[in-house]
Amino acid sequence: MRQVRIATTSFLVEDTPHSVRMNLDRSAEYIAMAANKGADILCLPEMVTTANVAPKYEYAAEEYPGEWTRVFRAAAKENKINLVAPYLVRDGKRVYNQATVIDRKGTVVGFYRKVQPTAEESKHVTPADELPVFKLDFGTVAVMICMDIYFPEIPRIYAMKGAEVVFWPTVSHGPTQESLRTQLTARALDNSLIMVESNLANHPPYAAYSGRYRPATGRIIDHNGDVIAQTGRRHGVAFADIDLDEVRLTSGCVLIREPDRMREDLQSITRLDLYGKEYLELAKKQKRYY
Repeated sequence: MRQVRIATTSFLVEDTPHSVRMNLDRSAEYIAMAANKGADILCLPEMVTTANVAPKYEYAAEEYPGEWTRVFRAAAKENKINLVAPYLVRDGKRVYNQATVIDRKGTVVGFYRKVQPTAEESKHVTPADELPVFKLDFGTVAVMICMDIYFPEIPRIYAMKGAEVVFWPTVSHGPTQESLRTQLTARALDNSLIMVESNLANHPPYAAYSGRYRPATGRIIDHNGDVIAQTGRRHGVAFADIDLDEVRLTSGCVLIREPDRMREDLQSITRLDLYGKEYLELAKKQKRYY
């Protein structure tokens, strides 16, 4: 057994603007809360340092690695917890929407930079072009950010690179809880993955009619597509205990074994050569926004 306790956040956003310092302090509170409940890893939401900061600072970025990175490294080390910390970084003249993966010792294991920014976001953020996986002390993880969820190729590639858990930090708005859940369920089922969402929450809880439109849900979905932990519509931390060595079975749809073992059986018949050829031909005709 490889038992892991995964934690994710629904990060509280006030009605009045935040500061970067306030977001860092609130992040530290969630990190400590997760560690105190025995979590092995915690995921914070997208652009956590500038969430709800005055609009002109929304796309503020740190010269990477900088003070924000040091704060998250120190918090991970102090609490002996692995951490997925997403925030904007500057690398030369380019800004990236980055999720930094930090281990329990406070060491940066690596980072993922968003490959599919929204059209509006791409006015400020450069699309990246790498899909890394990260080996931590309990298993192999990967990250995709917000808009990436609309591109099922990303988790499929991660699964084929050996990822067992994919973290999805986002700042998605409501009323989209069910559509997001459907997408996450599909990504989990298609690739035999644990999918972990981290989002933002208003207080009082989500109520579109009162102008509070953050869907709030932090949730964890297992490889069967079941929501096994969630924060509901309130801020806080959700936890799930998972055995990464559990045999992941299908209902017999692949028909190699009975019952099929999802990950390896599905991958053995996936026609990467065919899909790769078709994508290359389509790319020659593609009209690109960025």
